[in-house]
Amino acid sequence: MVKFNSSVITNISDVVNNQVTIEFNGRPYTYSVSDTEAWENDLKDVIEEGESVGGFVNISTALA
Repeated sequence: MVKFNSSVITNISDVVNNQVTIEFNGRPYTYSVSDTEAWENDLKDVIEEGESVGGFVNISTALA
């Protein structure tokens, strides 16, 4: 996945079968993503624009 800065998110896995694992301070949580390609593109945009990765994750995913 793309490199990013976040105060709480330590890792974002690649999306596999519409699921992504995101680590918050080292604790992994698995989320569902409805449109993998669009989600990954939106995440890249958020990172490039310096917006909140955590905020994006919060509004764009659902716990699996």
